[in-house]
Amino acid sequence: MSVFHLKYRPIKFSDLDLTDVAISLKKFLSAKDVPQSFLFSGPKGSGKTSAARILARATNCNDLKDGEPCGKCDNCKEILKGSAMDVIEMDGASNRGIEDVRSLKDKAYLLPSKLTKKVFIIDEVHMLTKDAFNALLKLIEEPPKHTIFVLCTTDAEKIPETVLSRLVRVDFRKGGKDALNNSLKKIIDGEGIEIAKEAVDFIIEKSDGSFRNLQRNFNELYLQLGKKLKSEEVFKFYLDKSGNYSEEDFDKDLDKGEIKLILEKLEKMATEGIDFSSFRLKLMNFFQKKILSFYGLGSENQNGLNLSESEFFINLLVKASKQEKEVEIDQLPLELAVVEFVGQKRSQISDIKPDISDFRSQISDEKTEEVKVLAEEAYCNTPVQMKNCSIEVEKVKEKWRNLLTTIKPYNHSVEAFLRASRPRSIKGKILLLEVFYPFHKDRLEEAKNRKIVEDCMTKVFGVDLCFECVLGKNKKEPLVIKNDTPMENVSDQFVENKSESGGGDIYDVAKEIFG
Repeated sequence: MSVFHLKYRPIKFSDLDLTDVAISLKKFLSAKDVPQSFLFSGPKGSGKTSAARILARATNCNDLKDGEPCGKCDNCKEILKGSAMDVIEMDGASNRGIEDVRSLKDKAYLLPSKLTKKVFIIDEVHMLTKDAFNALLKLIEEPPKHTIFVLCTTDAEKIPETVLSRLVRVDFRKGGKDALNNSLKKIIDGEGIEIAKEAVDFIIEKSDGSFRNLQRNFNELYLQLGKKLKSEEVFKFYLDKSGNYSEEDFDKDLDKGEIKLILEKLEKMATEGIDFSSFRLKLMNFFQKKILSFYGLGSENQNGLNLSESEFFINLLVKASKQEKEVEIDQLPLELAVVEFVGQKRSQISDIKPDISDFRSQISDEKTEEVKVLAEEAYCNTPVQMKNCSIEVEKVKEKWRNLLTTIKPYNHSVEAFLRASRPRSIKGKILLLEVFYPFHKDRLEEAKNRKIVEDCMTKVFGVDLCFECVLGKNKKEPLVIKNDTPMENVSDQFVENKSESGGGDIYDVAKEIFG
C-alpha cells in the first residue's frame, strides 16, 4: 500500500517543491569551495530533511551533472535505500545531550567507510542543550575535510549566535498555492485519481502550507474514498476530521465568555477522536483572516472578538501549537488557551468600570468640580445604544477630553500617552492615532493598555472602535483641549517658556508622562 509522502519524496533538487531552494543548493555544489556546514531552517513539512538527503547524494555522486545527483551510481543507490553507513541522521530532540554530540564527534573524525564524504544530518537541532552546542561548535568551525553537516530546525532563533555564524543558512518556507498545487498534481497524475478543482483548492487550503500535511491528508482521503473523489465527500471528510464545531460558533462562544460550554464541546470532540491539531489550525486560519478583515482585506468579519482580542487569542493558539508536542492529552493545549483568554477578558475587559465614588476621591485633589461632572457623565451617561454606529473624526476630537478623563483612573501613563497623541482619521472601525515617540507607540499597543483605551472609547464615543498608531514625522502639535483646568493651562504656558529656553524631546516626554 502506497504512502504518498514517502512514495513521492523528492530524489533530485529539481523535484523539490520550493524551486528557489533547489537553485540555491545547486549553486553551492557548483562552487569551487563547497560549504561543509549548512543550516536548513523552516516550518515542519517544508522539505528540509528531503533536501538534506539529496545533498548527501549530490556530494557523493560519481556522475554529478549540473549539481544534480544521477541516482544511478552505486553511491546514489545506497543512499536512496537508506543503507549507507556514512550518512548519519540524528534526532536532536531525542539525542540532545553533550554525550550524544561527543559520540557524533568521534564518528566525524573517522574516515568514510565507502562514500567520499560523511554526511551528518541533525534534525530539530535547536533542541540541543547549551553544553551540547558548545561541543558541536568546534566541530562545525573546523570540520574534517571528509565531512558535511546539515543542521535542520523549525526554530533558528534558539540556536546560539556563535553556532549560526559558522553555518550557511538556507531558508525554507510554507508552500504557496501554486507550489502546493504542483505537489498534489504529481500524486493525482501518478495515481490516476479523479477529483474536481474546487476539492483540490479546498484540500490545499487545509494544508497550512505544509507539503507533508498535504500529502498525508490526501493519502487518507484516497484510502477512505478511492480514486474518485467527489467534492461533497472531501468536504465531509475534513468536517469529520476536525469536528462540527464551526469557527464562527467558537468565536461567538469565546466572545460571550461561555467557558463551560466551550470546554464541554471540546471534551465531546475528544471522545469522538477529533484531530485537535487540525481544529486548532482551522481556528488560526479563521482568526488570521478576521484580523485582516479589520484592515479592509478580504470579506468583513467583525462579529465576535474585536481586533485586539483576536490578536491576543491567535497568540494563545501559537503557544498551544508548541504545547501539542509536549502533552499526551490532545485537547489540553486548546483548553488552556480558552481558559487563559476568558480569564484575561474577565479581569481586564469585562469589568473595567470602577466605582464612581472611588473615582471621585482620586480626582478630588487634582480637578475642579466641572471636571468631576464631566467624568461622571462619561461613566454613567454614555449612549451605549449607539454601539456600532459611525462617527466622524471631528466628533472624536470634540470628546477627546472626556476620553482622557475616563481613562486616567485606570492608568495615568496611558492617559498621558494619549494626551500627547492626535486623532488623525477614521477608516471603517479603526481610529488612526499620530504619536511622536516610539516609546509611546509601544506602550499604547501593549495588549493590556489597548484594551483600556478601546473599552473607554466605546463608553465615551458610543461606537466600537479599534485604534492603530503611526509615528509623526514633524514636531508634535498637541490637540487643543478646550476648557482645561487652570493647573493644566499653567503647565502649557510653562512648556512654551521651556521650549523658548531650549527644552527638548526628553523634557517633552517627561512632561507628558508626569504632568
